Amino acid sequence: MEAKKIEDVPYVEVHEIEKYGHHFDEQSFWKKISRVAKKVGATVLRPVFQLYYMLQSDEVSFKHKAYIVGALGYFVLPFDLIPESVLPVLGFADDVAVMAFVLKTVEESLTPEIKEMAENKVAQLLGTTKLD
Repeated sequence: MEAKKIEDVPYVEVHEIEKYGHHFDEQSFWKKISRVAKKVGATVLRPVFQLYYMLQSDEVSFKHKAYIVGALGYFVLPFDLIPESVLPVLGFADDVAVMAFVLKTVEESLTPEIKEMAENKVAQLLGTTKLD
């Protein structure tokens, strides 16, 4: 399956993701990470940090950053379609789906260096050693 370019994604889909962008800020992001890191593990944290570090990169286009901010905004959102408090692990399924969609859309911006930074952060938070 060929990755979608953001320019080819229908406006409705872009708007749905981007509308969550106003929920993203550094403080909310790190607060949620500290609260959920041990519960959710690497499967959830890896794509979150890949997007987070892409957002920090000067090499990522503004269009891709708009999508990323929307996905991270959705992640920090205080409510979800599947509440984490009701189903702790399954409650992050919608977050993972949004992250996967956005990662697929912006994958051309995902560099080996960003992957490495994300792996290191996940290992640091979980107290594990990263896999080489």
